[in-house]
Amino acid sequence: MKCHYCEEGETRVVDTRERKDKIKRRRECKNCGKRFTTYETVESINTKVEKDRGDIEKFKEDKIRAGLKKAVQKTPVTSDDIEEIVEEVKAQIKQKEKVSSKHIGDIVKSELRSRNKVAYIRFASVYDSFEDVEMFQKEVEALKE
Repeated sequence: MKCHYCEEGETRVVDTRERKDKIKRRRECKNCGKRFTTYETVESINTKVEKDRGDIEKFKEDKIRAGLKKAVQKTPVTSDDIEEIVEEVKAQIKQKEKVSSKHIGDIVKSELRSRNKVAYIRFASVYDSFEDVEMFQKEVEALKE
């Protein structure tokens, strides 16, 4: 495993934890001494995603990750949090043959809402296509409840 920071090839596992369908490993670089987290999973998601317009495509976790990265910019949500959200989506849909993009978005929104409300609003405003300030304000008010 290459170090995330210095690209050195030798790291050691400091901690291992099993979570649902993955293994979380905390690693330390033997060269620079920095630590980073890796996740090990078995990839076997053959779920199809039905888009709003009826198109069907293969599930792509990178699309979720990209949307999350935009939503969490300048918030305390970490890259580990992003990976946990992606893994939660995968865990909830992996046994399904087909799932709607709305269902996936709802899972992401739920996970973001519990982590950071600013990131949640950013994601929801794009995902739910807020058309005006009133929609935005309504969602913010709902967060206060």
